[in-house]
This record gives sequence, C-alpha cells and structure tokens, in this order.
Amino acid sequence: MKWFGSRPSKEPETKPENESSIQPTLALAVLFRQLRGDRKYHILDFGAASGTNIDFLSRYPCRITVEDLHHTLSSFDFFAGRESSHDYQSVFQYLLPYPESTRFDIILAWDVFNYLDREVLGHLMQYLTRFCHVGSVLHATISTARHIPDKPGQFRILDEANLLYVNDSSVLRPAPRYTEIDMKHLIAGFRVYASYLLRNGVKEYLFVFE
Repeated sequence: MKWFGSRPSKEPETKPENESSIQPTLALAVLFRQLRGDRKYHILDFGAASGTNIDFLSRYPCRITVEDLHHTLSSFDFFAGRESSHDYQSVFQYLLPYPESTRFDIILAWDVFNYLDREVLGHLMQYLTRFCHVGSVLHATISTARHIPDKPGQFRILDEANLLYVNDSSVLRPAPRYTEIDMKHLIAGFRVYASYLLRNGVKEYLFVFE
C-alpha cells in the first residue's frame, strides 16, 4: 500500500532545541496528513510510554505497541558488548518477540538511532523488516552535532506539527552523526521519502519500506 504521492516541498526550519522545548516536526506533519479514518494502523513506538502521544494517536483508528527500546537494551545490558555479531537476531527475537503475522504500518524511532552503533542498528533493522509490509513508514531524527545527551530524549506530540522535546541529561556523549548515505545502507529495504535539516542540528526523516 502506498501512502504518498509526489514529494512534499521544503518547509521552514525549526528553532534551536533546548533541554525542554517546543519544536515543529516537519516529517510527522507530512505523515499525519496521509492518515485515513477508514482503516486501522499498527504503530510501533520506540520511545518511552507517553500518555500524551497515545491520546493524540488514538484519534486515528490504531493499535499502539510501545517498546522504550533504549531502556529495554540498557536493562538487558546490551550496550556492554556482544561476543559475536551472529547472536543479534536471536537477541532481538528475545527482546522484541512479535508474532510472525505482525505487520507495522508506522515505526516511530524518534532519536533512538543516535544511540545505536552501526552494527547494532543494521541488525535491528534487518530484524524489523520481518514485520513491515510494502508502504510501512519509519520516522527518525538523526543528530548532525558532534555530541548528544547521553540518553535519548522524550518526544510528546502536541499537535500535528509540533512536539515537546524533553531531555534532562547534563552528560554528553559522542554522536555517530549518520549521514543520509549511512542511513540508506543501515536500513536496507527502506527508501528516503522526505528529509528536513533543522536549525538545531537535527535531520528528520521519513522512510518508506519497499
């Protein structure tokens, strides 16, 4: 199922991001304009559980699966390192045990990809493609800054075009600074539908699974 027609035109950039700030979301605004009331969507949210987001998304017929992926991986001591890359798929199958019949229409990754190295991100997306169909949409924000807070922020949907971003961390860590070319290789099977470079050094993406 294809949701999108021609590519959207560029829109104005956002204001700088603070520890707690309201910021426009250009990519989600495009996505929300495509949602229809005559079908049901299955949404996978990789952020922390947010009543604000669930309330907003519930205006559309949908089923929402919330994973809080970074917390799940941290609790599993995933970031301590793996002895072999060959066990990634079994680890993800253990941590994200979706039925084989599951198909997600929308995946909200927020800024979580900034906290995964290339190998982990590649294997994660390889696993997730089992649960996507042609037309599945992935939303992600990728930092172009040299450093980022040491943990992901929280994104709360205020309306179709604005988010509240909250990050209370005072510790910084190096950012992977994934480029658009990097993302095309790391999330094989998806193509870039739209991308927006924001003034706060964040690049916001919509990817579509083919």
